[in-house]
Amino acid sequence: MKKRVLICALAVLILAVGGVQAAITGVALGTAAPPGVLGPYTMTPFGPDGRPTFSLVSSVPSPLGGDVDFSIPLDHRTVPFGWATWSHGYTGDVYFGPGTTSVTLTMPAGTGAFYLYVEPNYFYTFTITATAQDGTFISQSVAGYEGAAGYGFYGTGGSRISSIQVDLLGLSDFAIGEFGIAAIPAPGAILLGSIGLGLVSWLRRRRTL
Repeated sequence: MKKRVLICALAVLILAVGGVQAAITGVALGTAAPPGVLGPYTMTPFGPDGRPTFSLVSSVPSPLGGDVDFSIPLDHRTVPFGWATWSHGYTGDVYFGPGTTSVTLTMPAGTGAFYLYVEPNYFYTFTITATAQDGTFISQSVAGYEGAAGYGFYGTGGSRISSIQVDLLGLSDFAIGEFGIAAIPAPGAILLGSIGLGLVSWLRRRRTL
């Protein structure tokens, strides 16, 4: 009898995991420091970029492997040397597109979550929108002076983040930077993890009956 109950519990858990709807969620991070967790993902911040400042780059290496590619070459700067301000005390790498009002970032394969910050070049407030490949978007008013704002995206149900397009509405260009990333676990790991947690909960409940 107990074996039958256990088999039924496993079946229910497998169906529940398989029934999670695939979707991408966007989160406006504002000017606060980056979160350690985005949705179900633990984020890994990008390390320092050792390439020379004021050099054009077309990608940035991910700490998890692979590159984040830029649709156009961007000028590598650092805060506050080469880029005057940011927000929440950040000093590090940013990537500037002189005269550019739109840029697309292409993610490494298997990216489950990603965040970036954006700040306009001019010291005024502009509307900046970031859009994932499925049309999920975040739009924020972003100040050019110490106002860099964060945009986070994460997938559920096996969805991956393959690209993010950043657009600025107004007569300014902008810099992007302060990236964070998380890889989507292998499907088997997600299933086993969910089943394991479900079984622990079920067994604890059985003991109290």
